[in-house]
Amino acid sequence: MVFINVGLSKCYWNQYFAAISVNLLSLSYGGVILWTSASYIYLKKDSNRFETGVLTKEQLGLITAALSPGTLVGALFFGWLADKIGRKRCLLLAALPMLAHWIIIPFARNPLQLAVARFLGGTAGGSCFTVIPIYITELAQDNLRSTLGMLLSLALSTGVLLINTLGYFLHYITVAWIMTIIPLAFLVLFAFNPESPQYLAQRNREKAERSLRYYRGISSSGDANEEFQQELSRLCKSEDEKPEKLQLCWHDFTNRKARKAYFIGLGLVLTNQFNGCLTLQNYMTFIFEEAGSNLPPMISAIIVSVIVLVGTFLSTHFAGFAGRRTLLLGSISGIFIGESVMALYYYLTSKGYETSMFNWLPIGTFSLVQFSSTFGILSVTTPLIAELTPPKIRSIVVRVQIVTMFLLSSVITKIFPQLSESLGMSSMLFIFAGLSFIFTVFIAIFVPETKGKSIQAIQDSL
Repeated sequence: MVFINVGLSKCYWNQYFAAISVNLLSLSYGGVILWTSASYIYLKKDSNRFETGVLTKEQLGLITAALSPGTLVGALFFGWLADKIGRKRCLLLAALPMLAHWIIIPFARNPLQLAVARFLGGTAGGSCFTVIPIYITELAQDNLRSTLGMLLSLALSTGVLLINTLGYFLHYITVAWIMTIIPLAFLVLFAFNPESPQYLAQRNREKAERSLRYYRGISSSGDANEEFQQELSRLCKSEDEKPEKLQLCWHDFTNRKARKAYFIGLGLVLTNQFNGCLTLQNYMTFIFEEAGSNLPPMISAIIVSVIVLVGTFLSTHFAGFAGRRTLLLGSISGIFIGESVMALYYYLTSKGYETSMFNWLPIGTFSLVQFSSTFGILSVTTPLIAELTPPKIRSIVVRVQIVTMFLLSSVITKIFPQLSESLGMSSMLFIFAGLSFIFTVFIAIFVPETKGKSIQAIQDSL
């Protein structure tokens, strides 16, 4: 196990503690994402709870939809704030709307109040995708950066499984009170971590050195080895370098390395959104029913959540060994195979061929697609974009890429029902499979391997 082998070294403990404690915020956001789905049964029948009576489909739609604009606002705001006040203080502030989300839910008496709670939870979630990858990239050693960067996706997957499991056994109000524990634990534990050394490096060399010593497990300057001194020197090129020298110019965004990093990042964003795995999650119940499954929808959701969690855990485990490019290629190839077989099954079924002996295929291929997506493309995209982007423009570029990702997600979610109704499920699956094949070629040609490389080495390879 990567966690055991690497974790035994004392110099890694503080990095693991920082990565795990910061991702308690991601764990909570994973619960926010599927809270509406996990609470659907109680929200539909709890007529005495709300002033408006039983919630309608339109009201439930409003509550569900409030998350996306909140996430967009949070990505923009907290991404900007991280450069102004630092990554640590920014993330501590982000925990407040997350905590407010869970506290408002038990007291909500109308759909608008629930929508406000969802919006606030979304803003905190925006910080998870923009600030946490930057924070991890800036504090982690080269041989740990891949593994620690994947903890974001692992925490999100764990949060999804947690909310589905709690929602199956408990009333949504009880679930909300239980979930308040997570952001509170984040506030307590994450407060012990110093600011990232890279953020401090151009502002205060002494503080940057203390931060770097903390994350490298070095108790005093006298214990610092040559490797540490070289890393500190790279971070702090000159003691006289002032924050005003950090002012951005147009060339910072248009030089060859920046253009290539943005091109690869945009390709990864498109791969993340147009491979079809996230869209197919909306058809999970349909796929299970078509296969003859009598499992309740919530049990189906829990099963899929377990599959997603296992895939994410394995990707975290193998990231330090196989490398991110390898994970991406394996992930998108698995999606391509799963969607191709699923598309062929639905096509033959629609044409009247006897396919009853293969009615296990929809569940099997759907599980393969979801497992493959979490094994690589969903877990690797954000940390890899942060690694490839030049440090000076990293915060802005990551912010733009994440906002682009959520905008695409909103558009796809909106138009997919109409497209699938007019073209048919098999046609949509063939389209997704074709796009996945194109993305496989893109990754093979353009995406570099970052395993074990320093940020400077990655930049030099662009």
